Amino acid sequence: MNYKDLLTGLEITDEKEVSPRPGTGSLATEVYYKKDDLFYGKLHIRKSNNAMYLSIISKIPFNWKLLVPDMKFSGTLIDSAGGLLWLKETDKTIDKDIAYIEKYLTDLKNKNNKN
Repeated sequence: MNYKDLLTGLEITDEKEVSPRPGTGSLATEVYYKKDDLFYGKLHIRKSNNAMYLSIISKIPFNWKLLVPDMKFSGTLIDSAGGLLWLKETDKTIDKDIAYIEKYLTDLKNKNNKN
């Protein structure tokens, strides 16, 4: 599977193999991305089981933790703090969550610009 295809509509900025410790084999692939002036992050794909974790870092200052109870993600919420959000995704949920987050942040940005 080409994981870059899962990030359609996002600009891929880098891709790296990561290991748990220096000198050991690769544990995962991380694909770094950004979306305009809204958000950026990485898709972390574990080699052992293809589990995917999506990090989203908002460029709009706010705290995800206060908002996520009312948000409806297709993937599973792992953690949120400040402008950082972690979701566990599958190839069937990731595109829905990226579109949802893009719309949510665009609406938030437009609302902030009006104030």
